[in-house]
Amino acid sequence: MDLLQLKYFKVVAEQEHITKSAKLLMVSQPYLSAIVARLEEEMGGQLFDRDGRNVVLNEYGKILLHHANEALQHLEDAKKEIADMRSRDTKYIRLGSSSTMLSKRWLVDFLKEHDDIRLAHLLAAHNEIMDGLLSGRFDFGLTTGRLDHPKIISVPLWKDRYTLLVGARHPMARRRKIYLQDIQNEKICALPEDQSKLRIVDELCKKAGFEPDFVLEGNVELLSDYMREGLGVSFGLASVRDAYRDIRSIPLADEIGEASIYLSWCGERYLTNSMLTLQSYLREVGKQIEAEV
Repeated sequence: MDLLQLKYFKVVAEQEHITKSAKLLMVSQPYLSAIVARLEEEMGGQLFDRDGRNVVLNEYGKILLHHANEALQHLEDAKKEIADMRSRDTKYIRLGSSSTMLSKRWLVDFLKEHDDIRLAHLLAAHNEIMDGLLSGRFDFGLTTGRLDHPKIISVPLWKDRYTLLVGARHPMARRRKIYLQDIQNEKICALPEDQSKLRIVDELCKKAGFEPDFVLEGNVELLSDYMREGLGVSFGLASVRDAYRDIRSIPLADEIGEASIYLSWCGERYLTNSMLTLQSYLREVGKQIEAEV
């Protein structure tokens, strides 16, 4: 058995069709069939149930696919580790965040301190971040709440308090604190419902005994524009109270609990020195933020 056989086997298992797999791999169909047959001979049994050109993994095949995925991932990690030792292309980090407002404030500081590191920071829902960590699209995930998956490590960074966000010219902007009942007649700006794990509006309003009256659902930047114009209010976290211009963050007086901010990564993936630097930095910043809020 060699690496090429495993790679070809993985493609056939995913495509469930010999001809389609051959086209994808740019090899002839007879050649690919021979590769699969040779692999089955080495493994001591058939790996697929066949119906013409269509093939479906049987129980033996599923066992091999599981170990093949692990083996191929280990090889990818080995390549990264070797590249890390040779200092080639290890300064690039991909971070998925459940809100830009969670991290904008101090990721800027990190990049100033480490100007040799490049950072791709993308907004995504919890399930997208989890899938991205498992697939390698993301190196880290930053979320409100733990990501629950056996292959993902999630560590708490800090506990945060919820606040009400209003434009600087809003009648409530000068309030020192506010109860949720005070906003039941206000128009609400929120993240889209299909990102429900990201947004907290529904849960907070439900605790206060009323349904939110949504005037706008959109991304964080669009919401802040509407709030600046006095067209609605929203919710945020105390740690980023100064994140946006002309937006006031008012502490909520209700006993509604706290938000836990987590950093997550795939435990099976190799972390480069740059990734470890960011990980250590975020842990320290988490301690500072928790002390402030």
